[in-house]
This record gives sequence, C-alpha cells and structure tokens, in this order.
Amino acid sequence: MRDLDGRIFLSATDLMRFMGCPHATSLDLAHMRGTGPEPGDNTEDAALLQKQGDAHEAEHLSQLKEAERSIVEIERGKLGENAEATRAALAAGPDVVFQGAFLSGSWGGWSDFLERVDTPSALGAFSYEVADTKLKRRAHPKHVLQLVLYSDLLTEIQGAAPEFAHVELGDGTRATLRLADYSAYARMARDRLEAFVADPQPTRPMPCADCGLCRWAEHCDSVWRAEDSLFNVASISRGQVKKLEAAGVHTLEVLSTLNHPIRSMAENTRQRLVTQARLQQARKTGEPDYELRAPQPSKGFDLLPEPQPGDLFYDIEGDPHYEGGLEYLHGIWFDGQFQTFWAHDHDAEAQALSDLLAFFRARIAAYPTARIYHYAPYEITALKRLTTKYGIGEAWSRFKQSRGDPQCSDGLSSRPQG
Repeated sequence: MRDLDGRIFLSATDLMRFMGCPHATSLDLAHMRGTGPEPGDNTEDAALLQKQGDAHEAEHLSQLKEAERSIVEIERGKLGENAEATRAALAAGPDVVFQGAFLSGSWGGWSDFLERVDTPSALGAFSYEVADTKLKRRAHPKHVLQLVLYSDLLTEIQGAAPEFAHVELGDGTRATLRLADYSAYARMARDRLEAFVADPQPTRPMPCADCGLCRWAEHCDSVWRAEDSLFNVASISRGQVKKLEAAGVHTLEVLSTLNHPIRSMAENTRQRLVTQARLQQARKTGEPDYELRAPQPSKGFDLLPEPQPGDLFYDIEGDPHYEGGLEYLHGIWFDGQFQTFWAHDHDAEAQALSDLLAFFRARIAAYPTARIYHYAPYEITALKRLTTKYGIGEAWSRFKQSRGDPQCSDGLSSRPQG
C-alpha cells in the first residue's frame, strides 16, 4: 500500500492482508498517513519464510532455464517503468516473463511468472497465464486472490482472459486453477478493500491465523495487555469473547470473578474460562498456580489403559517449510530417559525412520504387552507417509495395524485429551 500524490495504490499483499485481518489494514492506512504506530520488524518466522520463498522461486526459474525456455526477466525497480517493460516483453512473445509487473487503476504489483500458451489474443496467436511459486503443499484460498488479480490485469494487456492460473507448490507439484470458479469471490474481495480504503470503518485487534507473521503483532499484544482484554485468556475463542462482551464482561479481571451464567454458553465452558482467568489474574501478582480438574469417570486419564512394562511415549517434530517437508526429530521417552532420532536432510530422514522402526521392533519384542503412546493423529499420519515415501517398514506397519490395540486400530495408543 502506497500513497502517491494523494492516490492510494493497492497490491495483492494488501488484499490478502485485508481478507485475513481488516485491523491490519487500518494500521497500514494510519501508518501510511503518519497518524499510526510504527510497525515491528519481521519475525524470525517471517524472515525464514521469505528466504525460503525466494529460494523456491529461484529454483523454479533455474528449472525453466535448464529446459531452454526463452525467458525475459524484468529487473525489479519502479512499478510504472516495470509495467511498461512487461507490456513490451509480452508483445515480443517469449515463453516466460519473470517478475512481470502490472499497474492499472488503483492496483499493481509484480507477478512471479507469466507463461505463454497457444490461445490467440491481441498479442497474436498466443497469450499468457499467471504462475506463482508458493511454499505450501496445496493451494490456499489467499492464493486465489492474487492469481485472479494478476490475471485480470493481464487481461487488460492481452485482450483475452486467461482460462487458468497455476501455483508451483513447495513439494514440487503444480496446482492449476480454473479462474472462472474463483473470479467472483476475488473481485468481491477487491471491491470490499477499495470501499474500506475510501471510507475506513472502526476496527479492533482480534487474534487470527495471520498474527504469527504480522508486523503489527507486537502492537496488538500491547493493546490487549493495556485493555486487560479477554483475548489474553488462554484458549478463549472469538465466539466466546463475543458472548461474554454481550453480557457486559470485557476484561480478564472481571471474568475471573464471574459467578453467573452467560447466555448461549455452556456452563462447563463458562467455568473453565473463569478458572483460567482466575489463575492468570493471580499470576499478575504472584507465582504461577494451577488447579486440578475433578476426575470424571470414562473421561480424561480414566481412558488410559493400565501401565505395562516397556511402555513408550512418542512424539515427532516436522518442518513444513523445508523443501518437500522434513520430519526432523523423533523423540521417545522411556525408562526415565529420552531417545532422539534426528534428521537434517532427506537422506537422514530415511535413516532416522529406519532406526526408529528398528528401535520399536526391539522394544516390542522385549515387551510384547507394551504400548506406544502419542498425543495426536499426526504421528500416525507422518509415519505412514514416511514408510510409503521411503519403502521402509511397510510390512511391519501392516503387522502393527493387524495386531490392533484396545484404543486404536493402528496398534499405537492415542493419549486422551480430556
């Protein structure tokens, strides 16, 4: 978002940010006009994603060059000049235009790749489609906003609307989207952002999926702390905050002493939130505290089977941003000690899987009644994916599934979350 002589220019990034969090757009506008707070620095996660995204883009460009595709690269600089250079490049008809720029009306930006296809247009017996590189393993709704925007801007140049747009995903696969399926939604989103910028409405900071990578995260945290906001209560949801505020409960301190029902809120939910708020309120002036939940038959720890000699407690950690994904750590707690199997690349990932399964075999052979406990379904999903990927341990995995378990059909016991 930028203001040039009183005219605001918007980008795909602005659109994706607005659809995720209108308050971030409010802060962007205020900062651009010199009336708002200063944004924070990029988080380490954001910087890492940017670095890996640039590497993914560069790798795809390298693959196109190795395939001897004719490529015009637009050297990124002033948007207006880059947009004119892109028009000239498209008219020349290369196979690919890299970093093609667009500027029309209030919208502009740089695409990753424009790929030539054999569909006639005002350019000649050919036209172009948009392809962007993304680290995710599947196309995300936000990608649609960007792809439709660039495709609409491309249509103005070539006089023909592209039928498809593409996403080069982080796992090396390509997702192809039929633009007609998404254009109405994406254009509606653009209309909403334009209307908001023309007449900004009051917004408030609310936690969302974008907070972890947002440059305004520290600012919003400071607002929540200053207001003693209900959003400070651990594990509270937006819907629960809305119900509490409708009942006149606006701060963590007030919630900590709430002693009456809340409309449309289950009583056990209210009690859980009050207990959590009370513990956090006490933490403001004292040491961390805790309260044990009352035992409930057939729930929580009551679902656990009796301990058996040789029981194992297993966890796995993965890096979804590593090229192709990487399960970099298997950890097992047993007999008062912690066993690790590390992997820093895919070769080591295969070896770690082999070593892990060898450990499991030996342990189950020594303790036939032992169980392997894990917290969530992810461990099972990841192991099945790894055994298929590397062809390691598939037969033993099938044996374990046929062996069964009182808790799970895969022979591993899920830790109850009650």
